[in-house]
Amino acid sequence: MAKSVDYIIVGAGPTGVCAANTLSKSGKKIIIVGKVLGGSYCSANSIVSESLVGLSKMFEKFRIIKDSFIEDNVENVTLDFKRVKKAIDSNLNKVKKQYSEMLEDSQVEYIEGTAVFSDKNVLDIILPDNTTVSYKFKKCLIATGAIVPKTSLYLSKKTLDVSTFVNMEDIPDSVAIIGGGALGVEVASFFSRFGSKVTIVEKSDRLLPIVDAQISKKLEDTLKKRGINVVTSHNITKIERVGQKYIALSEAGPVESEEVFICTGRVPAVQELKLENAGIKVDEGGYIVYGNNLQTDNENVYVAGDVSNIMMNSSWAYYSATVAARNMLGEDIEYTPEILPVYIDTEPEIALVGLSEEKAKAKGLDYGVIKYVFGDIYGIQNTSGNQTVIKTIYDKSNKTFLGIQAMGRGVNGLIAIFAIIIKLKITVEHIPDFVYINPVFNEFFKEVSEKLL
Repeated sequence: MAKSVDYIIVGAGPTGVCAANTLSKSGKKIIIVGKVLGGSYCSANSIVSESLVGLSKMFEKFRIIKDSFIEDNVENVTLDFKRVKKAIDSNLNKVKKQYSEMLEDSQVEYIEGTAVFSDKNVLDIILPDNTTVSYKFKKCLIATGAIVPKTSLYLSKKTLDVSTFVNMEDIPDSVAIIGGGALGVEVASFFSRFGSKVTIVEKSDRLLPIVDAQISKKLEDTLKKRGINVVTSHNITKIERVGQKYIALSEAGPVESEEVFICTGRVPAVQELKLENAGIKVDEGGYIVYGNNLQTDNENVYVAGDVSNIMMNSSWAYYSATVAARNMLGEDIEYTPEILPVYIDTEPEIALVGLSEEKAKAKGLDYGVIKYVFGDIYGIQNTSGNQTVIKTIYDKSNKTFLGIQAMGRGVNGLIAIFAIIIKLKITVEHIPDFVYINPVFNEFFKEVSEKLL
């Protein structure tokens, strides 16, 4: 017989934990279920890549400081990869502990297991010992995240993605990165800092399709200057192991490397849920159908985070979790992903929010563009780019901002400011009223206001 619960959350990653914290304010009984506390965020994906980016930056800065500013001869500086993996494990454990404490403080019960819908309002949870416990819920949130899809490219158990990075024994001498999206360029950047010879292979004609074409081109030029080989318009059809090397084959020719890293994206993790039992519709691609309030065709089931297939980053995870949870509590609010900032921790950094010029044009808006380039005189030699590039899209009729894309050191701070400006529809005449810590931002906003006022 099924037990009763008010709210049940499927997925114990950051989305699920955030939603549980919001729902806990209701004082109702809440259960969160997942195969591992922290979900894929703590077992493979974001924490791993974020840790590697941070550690690789530290390693590169140390080498630069050693070569540029230290008189003593410091020789034989090598990377201890075992310590790198130990540092990543430490970060994973810290986040898991934090999530455990948050759930305990919110009086939310965590159940380790696999959830499967057996009816419209019933979830079966298969526990680690293969026994099953059933719960009848009033409201349910699907926050199962996303997984790396299996493809024909995986011809060897050694072919890697972020989820299997910890299987590596050492940093390879050469790496081929299959996929030039956000994850691909971040992975390429940290391997390059660690000393690997890196090749990015992207099937489209440029890196980062979500980024403005001009900024994408500047990034490509910068990566090439750092020694990263960028190959576009190459669709990899097969990966073969030949001796101690991998050969990635495409119509345009082979790419040879010691390791291959697959960064072609992830898909929502819904394969085990048996959504049809709950009357939850999916589209032709197998993605869950839902409305602007994140509610599915089953009025008692909502979605949030990566599984929604809108964005796959932490900003969307926390934002959508809050929207879904508040609607589960009886509110009626809709999500607005247009004001969510996107940050890509490559070299140099890239950040964006709102509409790009391409999207503004496609919408038929009467828009204007302001481009700004500023030399980075505050950076350390050979780190980041030597320019900050900012491209702003604004509405000509009312002088409000539609979007911004930027590349350079510290641009994530600028994007956070612009997210608020766009959300509140602050017009350009109010921009000079503020003073910003970053001198580049003060110069940028001064120039923008002078051009538009």
